[in-house]
Amino acid sequence: MIRCITFDWGDTLAVNWGMPYIATERRLLRRLASDLHECGGRADEAWAEACLRELQAEWNLTADSARNPEQREMDFPGLMRGWVSATGCDPADPRVSAAVDRAWDRMTDTVIPYAEMVPALSRLHALGYRLGILSHVPWPGDPCRRWHQRHGSAPFLHFYSLSCEIGRIKPHPAHYQDAIRQAGCAPHEILHVGDHPMRDVEGGRRFGLRTCLRRTERIYPEEALDACRPDAEILHLAEIEAVAASL
Repeated sequence: MIRCITFDWGDTLAVNWGMPYIATERRLLRRLASDLHECGGRADEAWAEACLRELQAEWNLTADSARNPEQREMDFPGLMRGWVSATGCDPADPRVSAAVDRAWDRMTDTVIPYAEMVPALSRLHALGYRLGILSHVPWPGDPCRRWHQRHGSAPFLHFYSLSCEIGRIKPHPAHYQDAIRQAGCAPHEILHVGDHPMRDVEGGRRFGLRTCLRRTERIYPEEALDACRPDAEILHLAEIEAVAASL
């Protein structure tokens, strides 16, 4: 019997693929430069572009399995602290920390929730399932939680297992072990819902979870989606109720 349902975030509960991440990061870093300048920092457009280049290099590195065999997550908060300190600003200054929080929130809002997200989570919560987020995400945990608060999903979530807080990305054992610990039940009593054929389906199955593929198109090769062998497959989040009841 399924007692807990975990969800990947991007392209499972919200639109991720194809969103304007680099354009958003450039805009928010320029805005942050202006905010830091008002706090006395030496930040300008050149500083913002240098930060963006470093961010993209680190992002691409951690996403490359050949160059990142340890499946480590990038230290995005550490990068941000370094960038802010390089301007001469104190990251602990309340004005500076408020400006950085605004930047984090603008960044997380690059992900757009599906309209079906809140109704589906609300229904599953009412049915008594324990619900959690099991997601590979480099942003800090607090801005991720604030995203779910802003978009109405937080009241239905019992826990968050985020790669940014674990230091490893799916399918690293540490990430799944953290989710299983927070779920508070046996792995076979957990249904993991996600769109990635390897990280979500094959990774979840490796650690004894039941798996449900949120089917997408033009993100991953169709052959990989067909070959990953989930316990179930859905096109819409409303289908999860029936899937969980059947397993």
